[in-house]
Order: sequence, then C-alpha cells, then structure tokens
Amino acid sequence: MLQLRANLNSGAQLGPRLFVLGPLLDGTDQSLSGPFAEMLDSVPSVDAVPEKIGGLLKAGVDGIKIYFSMPPDTARAVIKYVDKRVPVTAHLGYTHSLDAIHGGIDGLEHVLISPYNEFCAVNKQFGFGASMLDPTFFPRLIKGWEEADLKADGARSWMGAMVDRQVNMGTTLDLLWLAKFGIDAARHDPDRKLIPPMALERQKQMVAHMGERPDWDVGNPLAETASGAKALEKHQVVTRTLHETGGLVVGGTDCGGLSYPPPGFALLREIELLAEAIGSLAAIRAVTSVAARYLRQQDNLGSVAPGHYADLLIVEGDPISDVRELRKLKTVYRGGVAYDPKALLAQVPQRDIKYAA
Repeated sequence: MLQLRANLNSGAQLGPRLFVLGPLLDGTDQSLSGPFAEMLDSVPSVDAVPEKIGGLLKAGVDGIKIYFSMPPDTARAVIKYVDKRVPVTAHLGYTHSLDAIHGGIDGLEHVLISPYNEFCAVNKQFGFGASMLDPTFFPRLIKGWEEADLKADGARSWMGAMVDRQVNMGTTLDLLWLAKFGIDAARHDPDRKLIPPMALERQKQMVAHMGERPDWDVGNPLAETASGAKALEKHQVVTRTLHETGGLVVGGTDCGGLSYPPPGFALLREIELLAEAIGSLAAIRAVTSVAARYLRQQDNLGSVAPGHYADLLIVEGDPISDVRELRKLKTVYRGGVAYDPKALLAQVPQRDIKYAA
C-alpha cells in the first residue's frame, strides 16, 4: 500500500492521491471474517500499543484507525501514544464514542455505527462481546436508529462534545444509499457495470444471505427496508444538526467494503445525500477543504490556491445549484495535467449486464 501510495502521489502511476492508515486495529476479538479479515490487526493490550503503533508511525502511515473490538483503555492508550503526530479515527463498537472524544480522538467514521450508543435506547446499546459477524447485528443496528430519540441526553452530550472538541465526523451516508435510491433503480443504473472485480468477488459471498437473485451484485438487504430509509433520515438529521451547531462534517464512502455504488460514483451519491442535509456548498466543502484539513493536507489539497496541487474538476453545469451537475464532467486535472473523463473510464474493467426487468 505504501508503494502504491508513492507511485500514485508522485504521478508515476495514474490515479487519485492516496493516504494510508494501515490496518484496522481491533482488540483481541476479530471483527471481520473471510477476505475482509486481511485488513485487520490486533492490539491485544495497552502494553502492546508502543510496538504496534510505533511500527505504523515509523512506516509512515498518514493516520491510525481504531476498529470495532478495541476496548476503551486500549483506545485511549493509542490516542495518547500517537499524540497528534497523525490523525486518529475510529469505527467504534466496544468503545463508546464519548470515551474516544474525551480521550482526544481526531475523527469518527460512519454515522451508522460509531456514535450509535449515544443515540439509541439504553436496551439497544452494544459493547463488549457484540459481533458484527452476528447475522442479527446489523438489523438490530438499523432498528435502533429507526427508534432513536435524537433529542435525548446522550444525543445532546455527543453533539456538544463533537463541536467543543472539533472532532471530524466521516458520515458515509452512502452505506444506506439503496434505501433512498431503491433496488429497482439500482438494477438499471449504468454505473453498475463499473463495480470492480474484487468487490464483485466479495459480494458473491453475500449470496448465501440474500438468496439467489439477478441483482446480487448491488443487493444490500439492510438498505432495502423501510427501517433502512428511516435510519438514513435520522443520519441526515444528525449530520445537519452537527453542521449547524459548528461541528466538522466530512463526506466519505465505504466503497470496496460495499460493492455498490462503485468507487468514485459512491462519492457522488454521498455528496447528494449530504446536500439534502447541509446544502450543496457545504456538501462540496465536506469532500474538499474540510476533508483536506482532516488529513492535514490543507496546504496541498482541498482548495484552489497558489502552491496547491492542481487537482481540479471542470463541469458543464452549476453544482452549487444542484450537486448532481457534478456528473457533467468535462475535464479532470490531476497535478495540472488534463484528462478526458471518458478516456479514463475506458481504462477500467466494465461488465456487460443484462438488466433485470
């Protein structure tokens, strides 16, 4: 990954600039299985933090990511050891987000999951022993959000802490994109042919859970329910409230983890969902200037200014009026070099799809 980062960021290999956080850092329990497990590493105790985290920092990672089964004492030790040398973010489970916020974390990922315990009813919370491998886990998560009281004490405490400490919230609203878009629209989406082969291979393993269906490649049972749509609405309200009270909203995606929407196009969906919550201009800033600051790249990326990388999109339209106009891409500049978007897309794998009726 570090060699790929060097090749991409130097321009030796064509592609987006890459920033690497290393493995997802679990506790002693393993949060993922199958091909996803290759992304994991374990920090088994507080005593293991200097060796594990020190090795990653020495290797030159751009940040550290705490994962689902890391307990609070180890999470706090990781944050303290890093000591702001790079950003620390997290996809939380065993550790509640308020513990991480008060511990000095720089960011949280996924409105769906990291702040969940602060918003759901007490009897719906999860902690030690919860497993994302449990087939009931995500349905319960969605149901907990559907029923969440966004004005409860825990929700207000979370909002206040996020704003006071200026913790970045990586929203990934696109996790529930299908709840908004609908499975029928997904079946006929031309972007469907651009799902990468590696994501398709992972998605095939979901067929056993979804049953045989012609749209197995885009299917996401969690997002095809009324509960999924209501959970997404709650996530957008959380995002809007955080933004309006002075919090930091950063747009992002889980592409690769989810097969659909495909990379790049998933970010367009994220921007559209963000625009509904916080407006077009703020949504665009969430994936440019605010995101650059989160990565501590604000002197290089995220805005048009002398001395910054000339990474630009030229569109035939006005995305401030309608962010969907970002689709009208005319030219892509990467480091000041112009590329034809159609020529770039022609270089990536594409499938012939017989769209379902």
